[in-house]
Amino acid sequence: MPKNPTVVSLAILLAATIALAGPLAHAADSSATGHAVVSAGDDVLRILSFSATGLGQGDAGATGYIEFHDPKPMEDQDVDGSGDPALASLPEGVRLSVEVDCLAVGGAQAVIGGQVTSATASRYVGMWILLFVEAGEGARTPAMLSWGFYPYEAEVDCGSFPFAAYEPVPIESGHLSVQQ
Repeated sequence: MPKNPTVVSLAILLAATIALAGPLAHAADSSATGHAVVSAGDDVLRILSFSATGLGQGDAGATGYIEFHDPKPMEDQDVDGSGDPALASLPEGVRLSVEVDCLAVGGAQAVIGGQVTSATASRYVGMWILLFVEAGEGARTPAMLSWGFYPYEAEVDCGSFPFAAYEPVPIESGHLSVQQ
């Protein structure tokens, strides 16, 4: 007895939908959150807080925020006297806020990225930041992170570099969580 082509087509379509829904649902469940204090090779401790949730669109869809504070005072950098406020001294260091738009997660590692929306140093506004985090497992494997700033024209996103390209440093205190 011949099979009904409509039933076979519907079965194939249903199987394909179920197979595709798995990875998409998985991506939508991805997240990275944390608060960390870290030294970047000097004696100044930077403070980062972040939260990112995947939207089910691979690494290009996410929502969330990154808050960054570097308390190291910035000297007056207006050496030519142009009066550019972006070059003014900042005795309290730099604070900035980032609107997250991408998230890439692999195991206990994640890259969170987005555009700087506000900063005490205006030259950072509009730049992209990529924050690499690796959740730790207690004293045996410390939580680690690193970050980089990129001009808007560089067109970087969370998938621009492999995880192995990042050189994270251990956090001094705080907690990082990555969910896949």
